[in-house]
This record gives sequence, structure tokens and C-alpha cells, in this order.
Amino acid sequence: MHKTFALPGARARYAPDRVVDVEHVRIELDIQFDERRIAGSCAVTLTPILDGVRKVELDAVELDIAAVTRDGAQLPYTYDGRRLAIDFGGELAAGVAVTVFIRYSARPRRGLYFIAPDDGYPRRPRQVWSQGQDEDSRHWFPCFDAPHQKSTSEVIVTVPQSFFALSNGDLVSVDHDAAAGKRRFHWRFDVPHSSYLITLAAGELAEIVDAWEDIDVRYYVEPGREAAARRALGRTPEMLAHFSERFGVRYPYRKYAQVCVAEFIFGGMENTTATTLTDTILFDERAALDFDMEALVAHELAHQWFGDLLTCRDWGQGWLNEGFATYSEYIWREHGHGRDEAVMELMDWADQYFGEDAKRYRRPIVTNVYEEPIDVFDHHLYEKGGLVLHMLRRALGDAPFWKAIGHYVRKHRTGSVETRDLARAVEDATGKGMDWFFEQWIQKAGHPELKVEYGWDGESKLARFAVKQTQKVEGETPLFRLPLEVRFRVADRDVTVPLEIKDAQEVFHVPLAGEPTQAIFDTGQHTLKRLELEKPRPLWLAELAGASDAADRIAAAKGLHKHTSGDVVAALERALGGDPFWGVRAAAAETLGSHRSAAARDALIRALADGGMHPKARRAVCRALGEFRHDDEAARALEQVVRAGDRSYFVEGEACLALGKTRSPRAGEALREALLRDSYLDVIRQHAYRGLAEARDESAMPLLLEGTRYGKASQGRRAALHALAQLTVGRQDREAREARERIEELLVDPDFRVEQAALEALSSLGDPRALPAIRRAVDTNLDGRIRRRGREIIRDLEEGRTREEAVKTLRDEVDRLRGEMAALRDRLGKVEAQGKANGAPATPRNVKPKRASPPPKKRAAPRSKR
Repeated sequence: MHKTFALPGARARYAPDRVVDVEHVRIELDIQFDERRIAGSCAVTLTPILDGVRKVELDAVELDIAAVTRDGAQLPYTYDGRRLAIDFGGELAAGVAVTVFIRYSARPRRGLYFIAPDDGYPRRPRQVWSQGQDEDSRHWFPCFDAPHQKSTSEVIVTVPQSFFALSNGDLVSVDHDAAAGKRRFHWRFDVPHSSYLITLAAGELAEIVDAWEDIDVRYYVEPGREAAARRALGRTPEMLAHFSERFGVRYPYRKYAQVCVAEFIFGGMENTTATTLTDTILFDERAALDFDMEALVAHELAHQWFGDLLTCRDWGQGWLNEGFATYSEYIWREHGHGRDEAVMELMDWADQYFGEDAKRYRRPIVTNVYEEPIDVFDHHLYEKGGLVLHMLRRALGDAPFWKAIGHYVRKHRTGSVETRDLARAVEDATGKGMDWFFEQWIQKAGHPELKVEYGWDGESKLARFAVKQTQKVEGETPLFRLPLEVRFRVADRDVTVPLEIKDAQEVFHVPLAGEPTQAIFDTGQHTLKRLELEKPRPLWLAELAGASDAADRIAAAKGLHKHTSGDVVAALERALGGDPFWGVRAAAAETLGSHRSAAARDALIRALADGGMHPKARRAVCRALGEFRHDDEAARALEQVVRAGDRSYFVEGEACLALGKTRSPRAGEALREALLRDSYLDVIRQHAYRGLAEARDESAMPLLLEGTRYGKASQGRRAALHALAQLTVGRQDREAREARERIEELLVDPDFRVEQAALEALSSLGDPRALPAIRRAVDTNLDGRIRRRGREIIRDLEEGRTREEAVKTLRDEVDRLRGEMAALRDRLGKVEAQGKANGAPATPRNVKPKRASPPPKKRAAPRSKR
């Protein structure tokens, strides 16, 4: 049974009424950096929509209002700390613009953030930056803070002399006041946009100048990080060109800037013409071996069309911003790296969505029932939204899809949109009514769960797919209509056939010239679905070896997880060593890990010796070896990687975690050594912490507690938190209490991401004694993500969903049984081989049963982590 998305007290939210059109916003601020204070004014030009307007309300949170005037005359107002109600003293005429001038000051706790060095982080830069989405601009200037209200804007900001200040649009002027030690930047933007997109980012920044055609492209980073900026952002001009062609509208502004700031609370934010990015995107040459940030760069750039030029009417329709930006990651990857690389994005999105659907809640992509807008910014909105657009593209066909997208953008540019606007644009451009598609994927919830059986009738020469939709059709989860393709390999030729699934149970017969050697369901794996597919092993093997699409070879590798015979292991090893795409190699490694047999382990160890293998495939080999619990040979191979290091940070980190998972006595010393190594995103130390927890190394508790200390790298602190929780779950001793109390302390850490990690760690612990601390976080934290997740955890704890100890016991039992099964398979294999050598029938019936004996101490039977 899926948990509900709407928590108690949530109600339907609608776009607020607009009594006026906001035409222009002019913000003039003095940044008093050392006091973390702003002082200045905001001039709002507005036009009444109807006659008779006497009062206007603006969103303004925790501002100190000094005066409100119009044409120099004071206006009466009331202010409750959240809404500023201005009384004009008479009726305004419809269509006649007026300007209201508001003088104020503030020490913002949201919306505008001050970053400065302290004792814990003395090298932290001095910066101030804004973050308006979803409704946080109101914390640093008065505004109509809803996405369907758009205006032009100006930001005039005075900052310390050493600072550069970035905002939307064009830089009008820079004035210097040497005597005061300050500079004044004046930015103006002449295209209407929503208030949450108005930005300010200031600090000691180096500028890198680039261009695409006549578009001014610039990157701003902390001085000394210019090379990393070019590495991370250098393909921006290519993305501008590709998106301009794909979206049917050329990049619509005169400039595009990207600024990297410290401790940003999101990955990136698509402020119009001036994207803000976390400075963790700035990676070094070693990380570049198997890492890039192009997905994030493409995502925020695509928002300049989808979100900025066209904006969702209200946050319940936010997938029209985020789903499009997410799908643009695929669009860029497909163009810049090829279809095989792009399909890995789709698979990753599906995994993230499935995890949220199974573990947190199920909801329609579009919903207006929530506590606050940030609640809907989840894997349904982003990843499922992107997958839905991919399926729409497949359903329409490439050319019709892009024609429809171009029409949609041109028709609604500078406006606000709802899902029905996209549906009508598709129909206008292609003639195809896709209401059924939007109904099942956007208005409804869930996804198809398919059980498919393949068969071949040689007499009639018919291939047969029997399909059942097994999802429970109830509430918001529908029966799905699924257009897709199946592909057969017949006499070295691919035969692709379209199918459309509409009913709960259907059987499809396809006439073929001869028996196929491949029978692929959902060619290219384009459809969001859970699939249980039964077909003969030879077909899986042939598809692994020779399917045309890498996605189908990956599906074949995963489909062989139930088949553990010697020919399957050999085929997986061939794919692991020889497939041209790393994703297939990684899938083959994953399946070998799931087999947990000696032959599979040996194949993985041989692959690990191939230092020239793509690092992403090599990561998967390490992960797979981690499945061989209490296996000395797997542990020895992983220990060698941990101690010797690897050219890839990420391989080295993965080996640390996998070594811990083997529960080998070798793990402790090697992982402690790895804790001394610095790396990009602290990835080696992160995995070493987690590896110590997986190894059940209770003597590592002091190391983990120290790892959470303020002043350590943020990513490592978070990993140490999770490791503490993992190592103490179910325990009631003094160390476990100290660990829980330390995690509770970090619910009020200055680092927002550490606060998030602490909350998730308490969720993993499942200890009701943490409820008071979680409730305090919900009541006091300013970030809606903490409040939402905290309320979910409180609900789960109060409903008695604290089953970690039971799950742990069950996993240990499954480990034991899997180990015994793996040992039995090895023994049977030896018996079969001896039988063949002696001319006897190779069958277990010829083996006299013996009492099971414990495995040798040095070669413990492989056991699962689960």
C-alpha cells in the first residue's frame, strides 16, 4: 500500500488573484556585509486590472518597513511581518500605471544568504547570493511572489569594493566610491519574468568571457578556479546552439551568465539570464576521467526557455518547468555524447522515481494539494516528468514532437502555462489528440507493472507475447495505454513491430519468416514500467551479445540474474570485457554480483585487473565484488584497489564501500588508511566511512563521530552521519545513545545539507526517542524540505513503521541461505563435471546425499549483503 503524498492539514492551493499587473520592479540595496544586513528601497510599478482598486497587498517577510510613498507622498499601510497592505486612499483607474516606493531594511534569514569565513572554515569565500524559488524572494524585497505574475526588473546594488555583483539582464553601469570602499552595480532586464527569478550574486569573483554567435556568455567563479570553470561550463555555447535549434526558438536574451557560489542550497537555479550554480560543480582533472556536470548545466540552461520564458501558472503545474529542464539533460546527452550515454539518464531517472514511489509516496505529477510549494519539488516532478516527455516524443514521433514543442514555446513565450496548454499545442501542431496520454501520466499516478511471457509456435511461425498489467488499479493508479515496439532478430535481420497495450491482459501474435534468435520487448527500453519478462535463456544470451541498442543489451544482462549456469557466467564475462559501451559492462558486473558464485566472483576479479576498463564499468565491478560477503578472495582484490589507489576517485571510493560490505577482517585497516585521502567531493572518505559501517566495525565509532565535526568537508560529514546510524541501528547501548544524540545535535547545523543528512540518519535509525528532536526541527527550521521530510518521518515513527531490526534479521537469514545455495551450486557443478569425466549421467540423482559441513574458514561461502 503506497503512502499518501498529502500530509494531514494539507489543502488545495490555487494561483492567487491578481488585482493588478506588476509592470516593473526596481530594487536598490546597500549590502552591509559584516552586519549581514541590507538597506534600501523597492519601487513597484503596477496597473490595476479593474476599476475600483483601493488597496494592494505585497508579499514581504521579516522586513523592517520604514516608509511607503507614491509621488513623494506618504501612503498608509499595515504590515504583519508577512503581508504589506498598501492603502491608496482612493480608487485607482483600470489600465493606469502607478508606482509605489517602499523603503526598508532587513537581516534576511531566507531568500538572501551571506557566506563568510569562520573558525571551522577559514578558507570559505565572502559572498552574498539570493535564492528565490519557490516563494523566498519576499524575504529580501516586497513583491507579488507568485509565478504567474511577471514584470521587467532592475537591481541596483552597492557592495564592498572588492566584490563583483551579478543580476538579470544588462549591466547598465558600475560606479566606484573609493572613499567608502564600495562599488555600485546597476542591472536592468527588459523581458517580463517572475519575481522568484530575480537574482543577486556578489563576491570576490573572477570573470571568464565566452560567446555563442552574438550572445554574450560569461562564467564567474572564485579566483584561482578558472580552469575548473572552463572544464565544467565550457560546452555552454554548444548547448545554446543545440537548444535553440531543438526548441524552435533561438535563445531569447542578449546574455547568459553562470556564477558558482559556495554552499548553495540547491544544485543550480535558473535565474533569468544569470544562473546560480553550486561551486561543487568545479571538478579537477582526475575527476574528469569519469565525471562531468553537463546534465546540471544543460538543465539550468533549458530553464531559460522552460520556466523563465514560459512559466508554470502555479507550483502544482511545476513539471512544465522541471520536467522539461530534466528532459533537456537527455536531449543534450543524446546530442553531445550519443544515444547510449543518454539512455543511462533515463534509467537513472526511473530508479529515482521508483524509489520515491515505493518508499515515500505515490502522487500524480500535477497536484495542488500540498502544505507548501517546495513539497512538490521531488522525483515525480523532475525525473518522472522528464520520462513522460520522452514517452510523448516516442508516441508522436521525432519530427511531430519537435514541431509541437516549437509551437508551444512560440505561442506562450513570456506567459504562464498549464498542462492543457501543452496538450492543445501538441494537437494544434500535429493534429493528434493526446488527452489520454496526459490523463494517465500527468493527472493519474503510478506506472504500469507488466508481466510478459514470450513464446514461439514453430508450426504456425508466430511469435507470441502474453502481457498482463499487474499493478493494482485503484484510486489514482489507472490501467495504462502503452504504445511501444518489439524487435525480433530473424536470419541476421532486425524486424521491428509496433504494439499498443490497452487491456489488463492481452496476447499479441507476430508472424515471422523463421524462429527469432532475439525477441526484445519495448525496443530501446523507452517506456516507464516495472517489467517481469519470461523467455528462454538462449534469447537473453543472444541479446546480450548482439542486440542493436545498448539499452537492450543492458536489459539482457539484467534479465540473466536468474540464470546461473556456466554458459551464462561466460557470456556475462565476455560482455564485461568486450562490450563497446561501459553501461552494458556495468550491467554484466551487477548480474555477476547477484549470482554470488565462485565462477562469477573469479570473473569479476579478472575484470578488476583490467586497468584500462572504463572507470564507470570498473566502479560496477567493485560494487559487484561487495556482494561476496565473507569471501576472502573478493576482499583481497578490493583491498588491493583501496591500498594502491586508482586513477579514478570514484573507483577508489567504490572499492572502499565494497570492501566494507565483504565484512572482511582486512577492511578496517585499509579503510582507516583511505580516510586520510582528500578527493573531489570527499568521495573517497565518504565511501570509507560507509565501508566501516558496512563492515560492522564498532571500533570505528570515534572516527565516525569525529567525521561529523563542523570544519570537516560537508560531503564527508554527511556520510559519517549515515554511517553512525547504520552502525548503531537496533542497538540500545551507551555508544548507540551517544550516536543518536550527536545526530540530533546536527539537526541545527549551519550546513543545510548536513541538517538534511541528520534527518535521514534518524529516519534510518527508526528510534522513537528521536521524535522530540525531529519535531523541534519541523517547528523551527526555515527550509520547507526539512519540514516536509520531518513530518513524513514523524508520521512513520508514530505509525509503528520502525522495522529496521526485523529487516536486519531477515537480511542476515537471507544471507545465510544464499551462501548455502551458492556453495551447493558449486558442489553440484563439480559433481556434474566429474560425472561427465567418468561417463556417468551428469545429474544430481547420482550423488549420495551427505551431511552439510561448514565451509572452510579461508574460503567462506559467498553471502549477500541483503
